Amino acid sequence: MFWYDVYMNIATVASDPVWKDIDKNIATTDEHVAKVLDLFPNTNVVLFPEISLVGCVDEGNDELAQTIDGSAVHQIKEIAKKYGVALICGFIEKNDAGTGKPYNTAFAVSKDGELLASYRKNHLFTEGDEPDYYTAGDNLATFDLEGWKCGLSICFDIRFPRLFATYKQAGVELILSPANWVEGRNKPAILESLVKARAHENQYFFATVDRSGQDPSTRYYGVSFISTPYAEDIARHDGIYSYAELDKTDIENLRTQLPLDESFKPDYKVIAN
Repeated sequence: MFWYDVYMNIATVASDPVWKDIDKNIATTDEHVAKVLDLFPNTNVVLFPEISLVGCVDEGNDELAQTIDGSAVHQIKEIAKKYGVALICGFIEKNDAGTGKPYNTAFAVSKDGELLASYRKNHLFTEGDEPDYYTAGDNLATFDLEGWKCGLSICFDIRFPRLFATYKQAGVELILSPANWVEGRNKPAILESLVKARAHENQYFFATVDRSGQDPSTRYYGVSFISTPYAEDIARHDGIYSYAELDKTDIENLRTQLPLDESFKPDYKVIAN
């Protein structure tokens, strides 16, 4: 491992996407990236919220869906290349066959403007109408970024620990999880607790960001959390922008101090008495 593989500098943007206006959201993505690099010049990757290029649209989402090689993703590639920084954004992706409900998709683009990975949300939000308007994804997605093995998840996925245990078994060191964390009882504290739990139980870093503002159906909190494997939120905040410097030795230190692999069980049997 080289010294430049040890550190990762991550920024999050709790943006307020313009409802159903992809062109405007791409333009503001450019503006946000410029601001991030002004505030935090050493940033390696910028994480935006769930469906950041569209807003969290349910009914009528077909007309806003694009393919992964469509114009929206292409323009984000150009922004990444322009500023020399990796980006994680979200959009509504057309169904593979061109029919059926689209996907809620997050994608990662390198600082050179190359598509690194895309991830279709596995667990659709059952408190809302998302399962009625989207198709759930079937696969997880890992990719290499600046010498770190990263994985993607989206919002409601965080409530399903086996997904993140699977990422641990795959050797992931950092989870990047865009969110639209809707208003509700104790919701910011719940998100913070889940981020820290997923990070500590799997002994990797975990970063998430919620969008700010509101859409026609709900409000959002605009919170972000970046947790170490020790369940420490190390995010430094400046308005809607947050930043943290990650040190991979935290992962190795905790895994040495508290080895878990030898005790891991993929399944458990319940005996009723």
